[in-house]
Amino acid sequence: MVGIRDVARRANVSPGTVSRVLNNDPTLSVAQATKERIYSAIKELNYDVEKRKYVKRRLPSIGVISSTSRQKELDDPYFNALRMGLEQEARRLHIGMNRVYNLEDNPKTWQDFDKLGAIIVVGTVSQESVKRLLKQNPNIVIIDNPDINQEVDLVYADFERMTKRVLQLFYDKGHRRIAYIGGFNITIDEKGEKVYSENEKRLRAYQAFMSEYNLSQQSKLGLWEPLEGKRIMDEWLQTQQTLPTAILVGSDPLAVGVYRSLQSAGIIVGKEIEIASFDDIEIAEFLTPSLTTVHISAQEIAKSAVRLAKERIDGNRQEPVVMTFPSKLVIRESFIPNKE
Repeated sequence: MVGIRDVARRANVSPGTVSRVLNNDPTLSVAQATKERIYSAIKELNYDVEKRKYVKRRLPSIGVISSTSRQKELDDPYFNALRMGLEQEARRLHIGMNRVYNLEDNPKTWQDFDKLGAIIVVGTVSQESVKRLLKQNPNIVIIDNPDINQEVDLVYADFERMTKRVLQLFYDKGHRRIAYIGGFNITIDEKGEKVYSENEKRLRAYQAFMSEYNLSQQSKLGLWEPLEGKRIMDEWLQTQQTLPTAILVGSDPLAVGVYRSLQSAGIIVGKEIEIASFDDIEIAEFLTPSLTTVHISAQEIAKSAVRLAKERIDGNRQEPVVMTFPSKLVIRESFIPNKE
């Protein structure tokens, strides 16, 4: 029976080159004359291409593609907790996790992902990039991007539900001038190119809530950094005569900047303006006043993503799974809701 090695010997190339030519490997660079020699050998030997048993071996390992930089992962407590959760669960399950791409640091052409057991994508990687990734590997788990419309596993926190809950608590306490300060939705592709938009989960929930109650919307967006929170609030104080009585902030780091701005202006947080936020990072408890915030189990989200990836690797499941993680409001001094 004629095999791929026979074709390789006749064409005077390696068996690997024959395999990659037959599988249309986009990363292979060979002369057209070499390809013609391979196809001529196939014809001469009557090699049945359709029945070849060449199958790329998938390793029991996970590749990670993060939408942010490694430095931001270290600086941002939420992304840092996600990375720690991924690494801890991979070690526990004895799965390799050696290939990690931080798209802001080192964008490159994605290749050889077909050799990995599964891929975990952290953050808002573009829809088209995910499509291209699926052509290499169908075992994909995406963290924190519920808007992806592909046949992949999704794991994310219930940001929209908790946004509505906090806004309802503001409303029930009598607040009608409710503002939102958050960050842009930043979508990135494999080349590191970014698209900024207002299509962000918490902002969408805020807009829907304010429309439902026929309240005037006051929202400002920037980058997800403390200095941006201060800049946005400073501009608000300079341009708005009527300030909100309650502010929902999209993340604790942004809230730190909002605090600094309000306190510099002599406005008492928790009395003149009540504030709630998201993340429950360590510093939230030690702000003055302490920050009411939504606790998100970032490490548990990441660990679940690894377990879903392992199910794919082991062939235990083919259907995609959507997993929403509950979160809880940690009540502190910056906003104390009415007792229910």
